[in-house]
Amino acid sequence: MIHGLAYGFLRHAAQDSWNLRALPCSAAKLAVDRPTAARHLYTGSFHLMSRRAAERIAGTAGVLALSALHGFVRFDDELLPYEQRMGTHGHISVEQLRAQAAELGILAAHSLIALGGRASVNAVTAVRSDTLRPLDGCRGIGEQRSRLARLTAAADPLHLARAFETGPRRHSPVSCWAY
Repeated sequence: MIHGLAYGFLRHAAQDSWNLRALPCSAAKLAVDRPTAARHLYTGSFHLMSRRAAERIAGTAGVLALSALHGFVRFDDELLPYEQRMGTHGHISVEQLRAQAAELGILAAHSLIALGGRASVNAVTAVRSDTLRPLDGCRGIGEQRSRLARLTAAADPLHLARAFETGPRRHSPVSCWAY
């Protein structure tokens, strides 16, 4: 992320600061029986819209996916298809995400932006409380898709992402961890 999002890896920005973007994985996945790069595995339309917006903000090297099973995933990481949702039995824990975040340099990134549904964004925010959440305040998937399209088309998508973020957060950053 030229300023953080999850779906890739960290990128060094021109100002000598690290920025990252995080995205949700996708319920829709390529039907394969062998490990496949995450960039090909995740096929859902919301994931793809989120990834396009994140890549506009951060470039392809600045984006990571957030998998409910695997945690932070680089798009070159090879995975088998799986079914796991945040907030359900067996999802990745906050402690595991924090360990991955430390290993991947997410905690040291200049900024972190999370695009996705509430559970994924809350998971990223549980790791880093200063996460930018530009889809907060949307009243549904239609408004989220509209914002993602606007971010993708914007001349300065990072500026727009910051403008989208609403005041105080209304959702607990750990609410997605209840079983």
